[in-house]
Amino acid sequence: MLDRPILAKFPQVDHHQASGKLAEVYEDIHNTLRVPWVAFGIRVMSQFPHFIPETWAALKPNISTRYAEDGADLVRLNSIVPGPVMPNPTPKLKAMGWKDAEIEELKTALDLLNYGNPKYLILITAFNEAWHERNAGGRNSAKLSGRDAERIPYGLPKGVKKFHLLDPDQADDRTQTILRDVRDASLHHGPASDYRVLGRWPDYLELALKDSLQPVVLSAEYDETARRIRKIAREHIKGFDNVAGVAWRDLTDKLSAEQVAGLTGILFMYNRFIADITIAIIRLKQAFTNAEDATENKYTK
Repeated sequence: MLDRPILAKFPQVDHHQASGKLAEVYEDIHNTLRVPWVAFGIRVMSQFPHFIPETWAALKPNISTRYAEDGADLVRLNSIVPGPVMPNPTPKLKAMGWKDAEIEELKTALDLLNYGNPKYLILITAFNEAWHERNAGGRNSAKLSGRDAERIPYGLPKGVKKFHLLDPDQADDRTQTILRDVRDASLHHGPASDYRVLGRWPDYLELALKDSLQPVVLSAEYDETARRIRKIAREHIKGFDNVAGVAWRDLTDKLSAEQVAGLTGILFMYNRFIADITIAIIRLKQAFTNAEDATENKYTK
């Protein structure tokens, strides 16, 4: 039997590994979406030359609008899984020695993740629909106008710094085990960026998995919630002024047949993955407070 670590990082281009044009695109994604991390799916798809720079160039004018922001808000509001109230983790964290300031720092991280995940669902939906030449915008006779057409501010919200994503390869055995367990609870291929952020608090992440996620994560209610928000995202991107992505047939001179097939599978997978994670992290914040707080847009009004 092979002697191998508990968990290995899924192949991707992390932010510190990006260079040249790709590094510029990563920075632009941070600032355009106003989020402190570049999504797992983007980092994985960045291994395919040309795809992320070209599809981001097509998406950016659309996703920087108030209309896109409103779509993300709608996704967020519809991401609550029906069911019993979860236990608030605060008493257990305080019993472990956590201070109020540490708990507030954790809750702020959850708020930022909950701000960004619905945006990334809009993004991956646009990428996936455009890839297959379905309606990803550009088919309406009238253009966006008024508030819908306004641009949201460019740059991270005031006081927000980029996340540090824990490297699974460098984590201790306990943290690797927790990251593996949270990955496997949803039958995913790797721990989401969110869990690499939350992995700095392994006590909390272990507790959140047990109390908030495992009871519902593979349930029919969870799957129906994911289906609902994916549909909301698909319908919303139809309102974009321009096609918000690239079609695979337009990249056959730059990508091999194997790369086209690989990207097709990855886009399909992340369209579901990001919906799952959107629901999960909203649920974690909901446990601390309530559904209204967990689904509020706290960063771009």
